[in-house]
Amino acid sequence: MKDFNWIKGNAFCHRGLHDNKSIPENSLPAFEKAKQLGLGYEYDVYLTLDGKLIVHHDYNLKRSCNLPDKTTRIDTSRLDSYKLMGTPHRIPLFDEVLELTAGDVGMIIEIKPAARSRVEEVCRAVYDRLKDYNGNYCIESFDNRIVDWWVSNHPEVITGQLYDPIFLHTGALKLMKQYRNVDFLALRVDQTRKPYFTSIKSKHQDKLIVAWTVRTPAQLDIARRYADTIIFEHSDKNDGYISIDDALSFTDKSNTPLS
Repeated sequence: MKDFNWIKGNAFCHRGLHDNKSIPENSLPAFEKAKQLGLGYEYDVYLTLDGKLIVHHDYNLKRSCNLPDKTTRIDTSRLDSYKLMGTPHRIPLFDEVLELTAGDVGMIIEIKPAARSRVEEVCRAVYDRLKDYNGNYCIESFDNRIVDWWVSNHPEVITGQLYDPIFLHTGALKLMKQYRNVDFLALRVDQTRKPYFTSIKSKHQDKLIVAWTVRTPAQLDIARRYADTIIFEHSDKNDGYISIDDALSFTDKSNTPLS
């Protein structure tokens, strides 16, 4: 039996607790700060051409490192040269994040979409790192081929499908009834109240709804009503963002039943 208690009703930091000033997103300090507060986190994993797993969000390094390189093409033997957001902190290896986390908090791991020829390779690489990991984690992806690989090969792992209306594949996922294959649906927070997904939730109470990315009080209110779990961002620099205490209050929520 899968244990959903560590994920259901909890709040996870989006790419760690960061400000993209002194502490950049998807960096070891961002994860360390979250861990110190007992907060789980969500982050993104790529497989590079040199066969290494790294933690980074964008498909290129323009925003994060002010470099033109594609993320999958970086030379991981030179990771110290890939500084994040103008800070001394660099892109971390997946192994480094696992070592830092050490099972102390839960992790939502997003595997970034891969070329058709590399789906098997990236999934096996991630699984090889996690098979002996002693801690709570789940897997999600926009790429349904990656999601289906985990469902087929490791059904013991909690797995979710990411949806986003800005991607054309959302319609295809609906036609495929992809929700049947997974444990949770990861939805942009405003999507959680759309009839298609509220219908799934009302008919399939076992399917968790994970709402991302919750930043404002209004978004938190939506998530309280429609979601089981949130991925949130907090920023001391933005008065409009929710506080960490606000995010933690989600763990005490009681969802209003869906009509």
